[in-house]
Amino acid sequence: MTDEHERPNDRAIRHALHSVLSSAQFARSERLRAFLKYVVEREIEGNGHQLKGYAIGIDVFDRPQAFNADSDPLVRVHAGKLRKLLTAYYAGEGAGDTWRIDIPKGTYVPDYLRQCVAAPAQTEAERLPVQPRRAASRRVPWLPAPLSSPMALLSALPLLIFVPLSSPAMSVNIPAQSRLHDAVLERKFANDLPKITVQSQWPRTNRAARFADAFRTAASHYRTITAVPGTVLWQQPRPAARDPLSFTISISEQKSPSGLRILITHDATSETLHDGFLDEARVAGEADILYESLALAAKTLAADGHIFRYASGTAIDSPLMKCMVLTDTYRHLQTRESFHEAKACQEKLSADHRRKLNFVISAGALPSTLIR
Repeated sequence: MTDEHERPNDRAIRHALHSVLSSAQFARSERLRAFLKYVVEREIEGNGHQLKGYAIGIDVFDRPQAFNADSDPLVRVHAGKLRKLLTAYYAGEGAGDTWRIDIPKGTYVPDYLRQCVAAPAQTEAERLPVQPRRAASRRVPWLPAPLSSPMALLSALPLLIFVPLSSPAMSVNIPAQSRLHDAVLERKFANDLPKITVQSQWPRTNRAARFADAFRTAASHYRTITAVPGTVLWQQPRPAARDPLSFTISISEQKSPSGLRILITHDATSETLHDGFLDEARVAGEADILYESLALAAKTLAADGHIFRYASGTAIDSPLMKCMVLTDTYRHLQTRESFHEAKACQEKLSADHRRKLNFVISAGALPSTLIR
């Protein structure tokens, strides 16, 4: 093992990383390869101090900015799997590697250990002098923790200023408009996926507003739509939008009978997609509100939900939306015909658009329903 202050040079680290990523042990673990590559490259750049669960969830797993690393164990679970796979690799295929990449428990910052093996002739990278571990660059004290770069801060600053504060029951998160690793807003998908506005009433502490906030948070996890702005507390009707894929979900209190009215409308035509009602007993407590908001998001935003069905029926759906529907159909039916339709559709999409799909048909991937 190395001395705690010893660190291999960057070329040796990249050589060790390449050995792991190209191994048979990691061949079927695309997410874990991406996870390992991300944390090693950030450490090489001197940004190891930014390797937090939130940044990894956004940059590696494409989670929205509403992602909460404390309540969602996604990153922690995959970190545990990564540690186990690294242990298996170095116990077998990588036993002869000079340098071992380790992700110590309690952190996502990689460490590098010299394995106690009698290595053959050193490679050019390994003959280079060992460098002392570089100190992490000093963090700007005013930079908010969830924002992993100054560019991300600049893109989010207007949102920090104008998004209204939430009630204590439901926290407001910056809308998912970008992946922080490149700080590029999803303008490329602006005309391809539905845009959602969530409306409710004053005061923010009432049941309708709490339901609206819960729905917006649930909606931020759906890749079938673009960003969901903060809940709008309206006084007057909104003017019709020109965007054919713009929709509004209005949640209002109803007194007789008592409950919440849910209205989904198409902004450009004012047509009603859905007019529903939740009686008071179904939204009596915070747990009920959370459950019903999640159920509404699934019925409204999924590829077979209210919005996609309306878009298809009125022929305003984009090629990306059509492909999402065909891909979802194949995931459920798994027939030869549905496979060919989904594959042909995906082949026409750009790489950026394919990343918006939940499943991309390729020889190295299987839909989750086939994994037993």
